[in-house]
Amino acid sequence: QMFEYTNRGVRAAENFERLQKEAVKNFPGNFIGIGTIKTAADAGQFVKMHPSFVVSPLVNTEVGEICSASNIPWMPGCLTPTEIQQASTHGASVIKIFPASAVGPSYIKALRAVFPEIYLMPTGGIKAEQAVLKEWFDAGVLCVGIGSELLDKELVQNRKWNELRGKIKQARELAISCTT
Repeated sequence: QMFEYTNRGVRAAENFERLQKEAVKNFPGNFIGIGTIKTAADAGQFVKMHPSFVVSPLVNTEVGEICSASNIPWMPGCLTPTEIQQASTHGASVIKIFPASAVGPSYIKALRAVFPEIYLMPTGGIKAEQAVLKEWFDAGVLCVGIGSELLDKELVQNRKWNELRGKIKQARELAISCTT
């Protein structure tokens, strides 16, 4: 499983470091990456912590270069073919199509016709529902990013960890069923 920690707030780096230590100890085999990396300075700071991957909401080629030099996969956010080409040329491992809810699976099919060799990961507004996930995977995506649609604030605020685990497990099973 892959988990992206979002780089927001003054304690993001400290929290990411703690999360990584916890994950290595209690969840071996999972991949913990850092997201919302927009600048070279942020990339440099977090790359030193050896994330499994780096996700950006945009294409900043300096971030790509820093990730490439550290052999860390870079997943920049793109929406247009020009951005996809630019990101791919500068070392993107996977292209994050963001915001996915603005374009839909038919857009992915059109992109796959032009960029069959590029891995696509739609993110933003994707619901963990069988029909929704099937449509995205049938369009040719490598994986999907599900954030706020999955991490229910009410469950987190009320520390309903078992319900949250169940929701995450169900989403994972749905995604797997759509890829087989």
